[in-house]
Amino acid sequence: MSDQNVNQLRVKSQDEFLGFLKSLSKISESAIVTIDREKISTLITDETGTLILHAELDLESSFFETLNIPDVRKLASVIDTVRSEDELKITVNSNNLEYRGNGMKFKYHLFDEGFLTKPSLNLGKINDFKFDVVFGLDQKQLSMIAKGSTFADQTNKIYLYTEAAEDGSGNILRAELTDKARHNTDNFTLGLGTVDFDLEPVPINYDNIRLLTCLGGMFKVSVNKEYGVVTFESRADNTRLKYIISSLTA
Repeated sequence: MSDQNVNQLRVKSQDEFLGFLKSLSKISESAIVTIDREKISTLITDETGTLILHAELDLESSFFETLNIPDVRKLASVIDTVRSEDELKITVNSNNLEYRGNGMKFKYHLFDEGFLTKPSLNLGKINDFKFDVVFGLDQKQLSMIAKGSTFADQTNKIYLYTEAAEDGSGNILRAELTDKARHNTDNFTLGLGTVDFDLEPVPINYDNIRLLTCLGGMFKVSVNKEYGVVTFESRADNTRLKYIISSLTA
């Protein structure tokens, strides 16, 4: 059978595809992934429902398909065994993904459609939110916060807030690892720079921030106070990741 008679997923950058899959695997074991002519995308949530990831990767395909992937980490591991300088061509069959080339082959079976459930989230509503504040967070700052978490290990909360600079030059945006609902808790605070907005403390589960540390790059952080939602957006080459996090009550 020729390539024109089968549904083939053509991946130009194997590393980008692996990065896409690994980002999903850190949130959920399984995923519903949609393929269209211009991109592959998914919307997944963690077990608690407080962390949602919308991920997109640009690629080429000549078809539309929905894949119910049982074990994203397992799929990533077998993709990682394929080392080719050419584009990666994966055949999409009715119940499996198949690869042949470079002296090897594999077949990865999928769940039947309907076996997995999509998150009950209106992504359009999230995208239409009017965010109260928007700022940038880079990898160096995330790494510093991660180092601080080894000291402030009695809490799993991180608070984002502003306070007036001592010299009156404006507000300082801070990230503080502590638990304001408990007494005598070791804490670590990092200044993130001078900003022109006010932000009352927004508490977030630090586990949701920890996974961003290994991704690299710059994050656009947006806070909606009314709904208690914080988003972290990252763009790198052909990959777009948006983490949607529900803030804690205290």
